[in-house]
Amino acid sequence: MAQKEIGRLLAAAALLVGSPALAQDDNLTGMPSESAAAGYRVDGSAGDFQLVTHGVWQAPVQIAGPVLIPTQPTGLDPSKLRRIRKTPTNQPSFRRAAYLPHVYAAEAQYGLPTGLLDALIWTESRYNPFAVSGAGAAGLGQLMPKTARELGVANRFDPRANLWAAARYLRQMLDKFGVVHLAVAAYNAGPGAVERAGGIPLNGETPSYVRNVLSFWGTK
Repeated sequence: MAQKEIGRLLAAAALLVGSPALAQDDNLTGMPSESAAAGYRVDGSAGDFQLVTHGVWQAPVQIAGPVLIPTQPTGLDPSKLRRIRKTPTNQPSFRRAAYLPHVYAAEAQYGLPTGLLDALIWTESRYNPFAVSGAGAAGLGQLMPKTARELGVANRFDPRANLWAAARYLRQMLDKFGVVHLAVAAYNAGPGAVERAGGIPLNGETPSYVRNVLSFWGTK
C-alpha cells in the first residue's frame, strides 16, 4: 500500500477516536451501541488508535414467537358474536329503501297513519319478501294462507301483492278496533284473540310484537 494511502487511513482512524459513538465498547455492555446503528464497528485498539470496520449495519430486531393478530374483540364468545350479527336493529336497509315508495303509496291509498305500515313490515319480515315464519306466514307482511286468500292474494311471495294486502288488512283492523295498538295486536294474533282477551292477548309473542312496532313507528 502506498505511504500516502496509509497516512490517510491513520488520520481517519484518529478522527474517529474522539467520536461520542465510540465512547462505549459493544463487547462490554452486550447491547448495540450507536456505532452499530451508524454503520461501523470498533474491532480493537492499540495505544491511541482504534481499528474501525465500516459498512456494518445492525440487523432489525426480531420478535420471538408468532405475532398474534386478534380477529375479534377479546372477551367475547364467538357464538355470541354470531347472535349479535343476526340481531335485527332499526337501522335502514337497502331492501327497505327499495320498497318504501310502495309502502307510502299503500299508506296513502288506505288512509293509514304515516309510517305505521313501514313499522309493521319491518317488524314482520325486515323487508325480506321471501321470509317464512315457523307458523307458516310468508312474504313482506307475513300473511297466513287463509288471510291471503281472503284478501285475494294468489302468491304471497309477490312483494307488491303482499304489501298492499297487508295495508288493506291493517286498515280493516284499525276500523274494527279504533286504536292503533289493538289493530297491531289483531294483525299479529288475529281479531278473535284480541276480542277474547279484551285487549292485547297476553301470549308469548303479541305484547312484544306490539311494543316493537310502536317503538319503530315512534322513531319516524
